[in-house]
Amino acid sequence: MGKNANEESDYLYGGVAGIKLSVDSFALGEGVELRQTYSHLFSANMMAFAPPGPKGYHPAPWKAAKGGFGYDIEVEIRAPVQTTLGESFDAKETIWWVSALLRLARFPYLSVPVISNCSFRDIPNSKEEPTLTPFETEGRIFGPAKDADCTLDADQLAWVAEKWLSAGHLLNRNPKFYSALKAFDSATVRGRASASMLALWGGLEQLFAPSVGELRFRVAALLASYLEEPGASRLELYKQVLKLYNERSVAAHTAQDVETGPLVQTYVMMRNALVRMIDEDKVPTQSDLESLLFCVTSPPQHST
Repeated sequence: MGKNANEESDYLYGGVAGIKLSVDSFALGEGVELRQTYSHLFSANMMAFAPPGPKGYHPAPWKAAKGGFGYDIEVEIRAPVQTTLGESFDAKETIWWVSALLRLARFPYLSVPVISNCSFRDIPNSKEEPTLTPFETEGRIFGPAKDADCTLDADQLAWVAEKWLSAGHLLNRNPKFYSALKAFDSATVRGRASASMLALWGGLEQLFAPSVGELRFRVAALLASYLEEPGASRLELYKQVLKLYNERSVAAHTAQDVETGPLVQTYVMMRNALVRMIDEDKVPTQSDLESLLFCVTSPPQHST
């Protein structure tokens, strides 16, 4: 690290909702740590019925309205102000990146609704007033299955610990990979399914469509070649991608919303491609993909 993060002022803390931690704390390296905690962030809708007075306050009566949101925060991400990933990864970006990897690994419904300049563990007994900043307060389109275990276990912890730095360097080196992963992560934010579908396909086109010509064929053929070995499974995936691209066209060119099924299929397909790139620490070039497509036995070296 360019700077020793050894005081509380050298860190920010992201409050994570949607998961639990199987251990009290887990160090990811370079001062980044996941820790058990508990906080509850809530927002209630209120109404006043008179203009504000001289001091700027609306006088009573106030009435509660339906709506608002609440999050149970049971994990915090401690992130230093600097890491070896450089200036592009400040503490907020590191918090986003770790949470994005957790969403990619297993928990697409995870969110970080609030960031604090103090550990959530310490706030109840702190004499200083914390700065609490809303961060990811939008809901997510996915949720845990009924009776699902939402505990972050050793395998996912080990994968994030192993990959967050190397994949972070890959983000820095490859702008297309960065924009594709950002698009993938934003697609889980609750809204219109068509908007999420367009975000996913925008990311896929960044990675698998080096030119604007014949996008549908290029993306389908190259993505299928990247994810499946030659044979019937590759052909089946190719046909599936063609159908899903038609759903993307519906989202792009009509007011009609897309079905949930094609959206989930597209999400899983892109997730598998991104995980492979992270595991291999490589983003395939056009030459790499063409070698896979035409079954060249010794493809050129991948480029990042």
